[in-house]
Amino acid sequence: MSSCGSSGKAVKNYTATSDLSGLVEDKSQAPTLLYIRPDAPSLSAYNAFIIDPVILDPRDASIKKLKTEDLTRIQNYFTESLTKKLEGSGYTITSTPAENTLRMSFVLSGIKVPNAAANVTSVLIPVALSVGGVTVEGTFRESISNRIDAVVVSRSKGSRVANDSPWSTWADVESALDQWAKGIAESVDKAHGE
Repeated sequence: MSSCGSSGKAVKNYTATSDLSGLVEDKSQAPTLLYIRPDAPSLSAYNAFIIDPVILDPRDASIKKLKTEDLTRIQNYFTESLTKKLEGSGYTITSTPAENTLRMSFVLSGIKVPNAAANVTSVLIPVALSVGGVTVEGTFRESISNRIDAVVVSRSKGSRVANDSPWSTWADVESALDQWAKGIAESVDKAHGE
């Protein structure tokens, strides 16, 4: 259940929004933080997924500095990216708790949006002067009991070189969220032996 973004960074001094009771840290996934219930079923037990609306960490004061419409767009972007990846692999997205259904919840924080004007310079000089980033906390629950089986926290930071969209202030954040979506779909596929 680990995921990484454009450039995984160590997550320091992070307090999870989810209850970690009964979970143990799996340090093998560093720099990603992974907490897992020792007796949790593997991802192979699930063929349907509930994706809760992506929320913003209310503890993160820096989020208040960003435009509401941009934040709403990025929340929807992540949900759409994850839905597309899972459905593309043949899994069902539902809103109803049931057997073999995993509920996923995500909290975004530490959103850093680079300066577009500075990054346009990278068209001439192939080094972005400013990069974006985001911290994603993913909580994975058995949908019927709502028992938390895993919590994953990853901090992603964009690349200072070869930014494909230097004019887009959100390109690094979108790339990190796409990597999360891809990582989740690939983890489910791997668990199902695909």
